[in-house]
Amino acid sequence: MKTIVPLRILAIASNIAFIVYGLTAGLMPVLLLHAILLPLNILRTAQQITLFRRVRHASTARAKVDALLPFMMLKSHPRDTVLFLKDDAALKIFLLHTGQVLVPEIGKYLQPGTLFGEIGIFMPDQKRMASAVCSEDCEIYEIDHDDILQLCLQDPAFGMFLTKLIVARMSENLKQSEDRRYLATSEF
Repeated sequence: MKTIVPLRILAIASNIAFIVYGLTAGLMPVLLLHAILLPLNILRTAQQITLFRRVRHASTARAKVDALLPFMMLKSHPRDTVLFLKDDAALKIFLLHTGQVLVPEIGKYLQPGTLFGEIGIFMPDQKRMASAVCSEDCEIYEIDHDDILQLCLQDPAFGMFLTKLIVARMSENLKQSEDRRYLATSEF
């Protein structure tokens, strides 16, 4: 079988069959073993189904970034602070709490509640694709690269949320780039 849930359901069915067999044949070791395994397989199946639902929900709805806050550190940055430059090593992801951050390469101002810096963490070379500069005094939550990877491994729903966020940002950036290219060619 290619997925875990059908395998667990098969294990539950075999546990029931062996319990019946152990009862009718008077085989106490078989009966005892499968009587212990049955609740374990039921529990693991329920956990897998719950996890699958959480991942599906994360893939169709915006996951709450607030779940990251216990793992993040809040720092204050004065106006004109360069948080990172294009091609810097991507060591952190940021969540803007107050203030405004400019991404100069695309002329975009990030507003409070925006998670940013996530793309570089997952790039093959782990380099920043753009710069980020505080356009006013800011309070920004930060989380390290290693902590993000741990969260993705521990919570597949969070990993799915980040994947969707990265794809959405890259699609948005591509569309803006195409729009700018179209405007530049139509001016001639």
